[in-house]
Amino acid sequence: MGHSGILIHLAARVHQTKDSSLNTLVEFRQINRDLAVSLAKQALKEGVKKFIFISSVKVIGEKPGAYSIDSQCCPADPYGISKLEAEQELEELFSQQTESQCIILRLPMVYGEKNKGNMLSLLNAASRTFILPLAAAKGERSMVYVKNIASAISRIVQDEKPDRPQMQTYFLSDGLDMTSGQLYSAIYRCMHQKKGIFNLPENLFRVVGKIGSELNKRLKIKVPISAEIVSRLFDEYRFSSKEFCQDYDWSPPFSPEEGINNTVQWFVKDRTSQRN
Repeated sequence: MGHSGILIHLAARVHQTKDSSLNTLVEFRQINRDLAVSLAKQALKEGVKKFIFISSVKVIGEKPGAYSIDSQCCPADPYGISKLEAEQELEELFSQQTESQCIILRLPMVYGEKNKGNMLSLLNAASRTFILPLAAAKGERSMVYVKNIASAISRIVQDEKPDRPQMQTYFLSDGLDMTSGQLYSAIYRCMHQKKGIFNLPENLFRVVGKIGSELNKRLKIKVPISAEIVSRLFDEYRFSSKEFCQDYDWSPPFSPEEGINNTVQWFVKDRTSQRN
């Protein structure tokens, strides 16, 4: 059989904030690891030229910091664990042959049209004209616009450079990291032409977050702020995609400003259509 074809594996079980399953890790492994490996084995049998696997920065873990592709992986939740195990099995699988490539893209927070997750919470808050106390945030966080992901995958698909390694692993981002305050302000400006943030001391947030986590742990009281939420808002969580940019001669075609603007326009249009 001729050696051709490209398979892009996007399917995944993602974070479930209200997951009631008693076998959460088992179920994450079934979808994120076992399905991916099974598909890769079939792809190799069919002579697929490239297997592109969409992974996540969660394989690194939750600790704040700035990471390179050589950083040690220490996943902290079932999603991250199952994604890392998939990466490891794919590496073992593709390293045993020389005809096919496996390209792993680890993504940070993804945003764009039809957005879900953390970004949607910020969009909802801005649409309700909530002014948030995020001006003191200093920790930048990586993110990636969905059309930049599509562009990167397209570059991999079209690439014909000879002698690429059988296994390639990269982080992928917009290339310009932002604090939570900068991100929310950009969203708010698109909607209301105003800044949308004000200043409260970070230490105050840390104290309130610890109290919230303790209330949740000891008294099972659900509070809107916790140490984990404060970490997401204030701590650095950055991932360098320079290796991918260099290896594939690629740069993100959309800036964060363009991506955020497009996302806000979709959100406003979607909410307007829902009301009508």
